[in-house]
Amino acid sequence: MILISLVYRKNRKEWLLTFDNGESLTVNEDIKVKYSLQLHKDISEERFSTLKKEAEHVFAYEKAIELLSYREHSSFELKSKLRQKGFSGSVIESVIETMISKGYLDDDRFTDLYFRELIRQGKYGPLMIRKKMLEKGITSDIVDRKIRSVSQKEWEQYATGLLKKKMQKIQYRGKDKREILLRYLMNKGFDYGSIESLIKSAVENDENS
Repeated sequence: MILISLVYRKNRKEWLLTFDNGESLTVNEDIKVKYSLQLHKDISEERFSTLKKEAEHVFAYEKAIELLSYREHSSFELKSKLRQKGFSGSVIESVIETMISKGYLDDDRFTDLYFRELIRQGKYGPLMIRKKMLEKGITSDIVDRKIRSVSQKEWEQYATGLLKKKMQKIQYRGKDKREILLRYLMNKGFDYGSIESLIKSAVENDENS
């Protein structure tokens, strides 16, 4: 294979290589220098395959670093995003291992931070938090352990806070009000048994005020 075109894409800081058999490949500056890539250079099929895999790994690694620079990710979440970018499974696994070994990716750390953030927001009940954490690829046993670390009293406080805000927006009274509040808190992730008495008490206090 003969390298017949070597074009630098300044905005992307990468080189586009084109070969005489129609194959093309994008590499960064480091790989270009490492393999002494120049016009009319003859590259074997085996060397091209190695070059292609290394280039993909480099770009997947750079994309992973970029994603992690915005916020913490779970391994599952990062794998999904790299897969969406079109990287192969073997390259993704290799990049994930590198991220973990360097401490850039840590599922335990992510779980703690994400759970604390959801709790800090104070707008979700345990069922919704469980759903959100499972969607991030966190295992159910870890999620359940986190949920249990919050007392029933604390969950009731979160529910009461949401209840007060919602009631301020409801201008009428009666049976429909209870149903609206019940549906609202259940949609936020609270189960019927834990909020029924809270809603009944809140509505009765409001009607007697």
